[in-house]
Amino acid sequence: MELQEWQKLSEEQKYRYSEELAAHLSQSVIFKGLRFYPDGGPELSIAIFEYGGALFSLMPGGEVQIGYEADNFRPTDEQIESFQDTAEEYGFDRDIYSYVQSVTTPPRKVTIAPMLVEIQPTKIGLEAISSEELKIQNVLQDFPDSPSVNCGDRYGFDRGKDGSVAAWQIISKTQEDIATELATEGLRLLTFDEWEYACGAGSTTLFRWGDFSPSDFYPTNNIADWKLHLQPNLFGLHIAQNPYDCEIISDKHTVRGGDGGFSICGGMGSFLGWLPLATAYWQPDVLECLDEEWLDEGISGNFMRGVIPLP
Repeated sequence: MELQEWQKLSEEQKYRYSEELAAHLSQSVIFKGLRFYPDGGPELSIAIFEYGGALFSLMPGGEVQIGYEADNFRPTDEQIESFQDTAEEYGFDRDIYSYVQSVTTPPRKVTIAPMLVEIQPTKIGLEAISSEELKIQNVLQDFPDSPSVNCGDRYGFDRGKDGSVAAWQIISKTQEDIATELATEGLRLLTFDEWEYACGAGSTTLFRWGDFSPSDFYPTNNIADWKLHLQPNLFGLHIAQNPYDCEIISDKHTVRGGDGGFSICGGMGSFLGWLPLATAYWQPDVLECLDEEWLDEGISGNFMRGVIPLP
């Protein structure tokens, strides 16, 4: 099912196709209905499915354009000013256009197979534990009014509005562990190109919502009214919303969807703080700064997104 073909179907045809698709999958997949994404702007009705308690959306495929051509970038004066301040402080010898080109994948056409993609990424190695455990009780005493506490991605808790406490801990996982676990259920991880297509959903702008990025706060600031990056994209996916939250893919030596907070922690200014959320963002130099053990083994605390291949 190619994207253009899907768009030409009536809602009744999409509904019937989705019902038949669920019936032919080997997994116990349930068709939940059609939803429109996003609110405002272009809209696309997407089929939503449920498997193992998680929601998946149908991502049509076909020959698609991914990557980014920086010559098409139209930055605001504020974005240019932010970049120039950073370039002066860190000694960059290039302009904003050549820099953006250097940290995004080149424009290219690829063929993507249709698939069901998990809507919300899952934190790797997250395991529920009793809130009565001593380490959790100690944290609860230290932070009696906090709605959520994360103890260095090792353990923590989330407190509900009713006062209930959901405690958790992170257990060690490798990329191979995740791939094997998914394979036992007939699932897999996204490839490098599939992730990029899933993120942009056909958009040719720097970010999936356009070229604009705010200049007075980082994407981790949840107080601001501007929240386009937190909305699902045209495929209904919550993706590339926080530069700290990298997603693993089928290539165990790279991640997509962020830089692990490298730019924000480095105080590199608003534009470079938002840039890791660009659809085609990929900066091997940042990955080389990370511990090799992190790429090969210590992926717990990061995120994964399952894919159900279609017959």
